[in-house]
Amino acid sequence: MQREEFETRIRELLPGASKMALDRTVSYAEELEREAEECAGSLYDAFYVELALVKRDHGAEIAKALFDYGEHFTFNFFELRGAARLLAQGWSLEKIEAYTVENGCDAAPEEALESRSALQAFQNGDPNFLEVPETAMGPEMR
Repeated sequence: MQREEFETRIRELLPGASKMALDRTVSYAEELEREAEECAGSLYDAFYVELALVKRDHGAEIAKALFDYGEHFTFNFFELRGAARLLAQGWSLEKIEAYTVENGCDAAPEEALESRSALQAFQNGDPNFLEVPETAMGPEMR
């Protein structure tokens, strides 16, 4: 998706989300595009899908808290689910940031698989992208 659609979708997904965090997320995606030759549109898709999965699994409050923390520190899209899990366990955002900088905060392997499947479904225009088909999950997730 393009920047304008990303901004609109984030506002719909996380009503009241921080404008500063949104601007910094967009800037971060554009920076990654320049440095890694990764398409910003694909990064917007990945950030959106991960935030939607966090909201589904941990609720809007945690999804919004992680997004709004982007005013100070922007998590990579692949760190959002790991960070959400720690936040749900009672860690502070500052502690999660320090841990992420030091160790990374990747999603669990089954979450990463689900994320890839959801992203592919989203990019294929499936409105039910959050409902991962069983064929995309390993036996441990069924």
